Amino acid sequence: MKTNFIAKTGWSLLIVLAIVFAIFQFIWGFSWLLWCIFIFFIYLFRTKKIDYIADPNTIIAPIEGKIKCIKTSSYKELGECIEVQIINNIFSQGNIIAPLDMNIEETRIRHGLFLCPFIKNTNLMGERMLFLANSKSKQWALRVIFGALNRKAHIDDFGHHLSHGQNIGFMFDGSVSLLLPKDTRICVNENDKVRIGTLIGYLNHEF
Repeated sequence: MKTNFIAKTGWSLLIVLAIVFAIFQFIWGFSWLLWCIFIFFIYLFRTKKIDYIADPNTIIAPIEGKIKCIKTSSYKELGECIEVQIINNIFSQGNIIAPLDMNIEETRIRHGLFLCPFIKNTNLMGERMLFLANSKSKQWALRVIFGALNRKAHIDDFGHHLSHGQNIGFMFDGSVSLLLPKDTRICVNENDKVRIGTLIGYLNHEF
């Protein structure tokens, strides 16, 4: 795993802050407070990239955070499936990556409120995106719900295919849910803390 250092989403804001702080310090002198603020924003936009994944059936954590729930769910497009929901907060890395090689069949955007991910009705009222995907002839989905600290949905332009570990987007807080086939082998438990790229489970492939 290699550090990319700064998420693409944060570059414009960091450049503006750097210019403003440089002007301030040129006029009024050096300020530790401004440097601490700048370093804090760099910390918020830190990011990592997955370089190599040996097993293509490995499902990896798409974001850093805490596993809120693992449960059986039912969706019209997927039927019965296993839902693994990861909650992300502002102190966790915010970049979102593809947990598998993904052929995107459909992307659905539901505009809503930017709510705290711990609120009960966030799944229904929050700003969210659903990616219906196919991997190894298995249908599954990735649902992203943006939290209260976001002001827009930061999603990259990646077309209809995502490689294993490729960057999808960025969030300050929120949740990412994996809606996986019911025969998926899950290797984590509720309340586990996971880093981006951590093993979540294995996709059972068809011969």
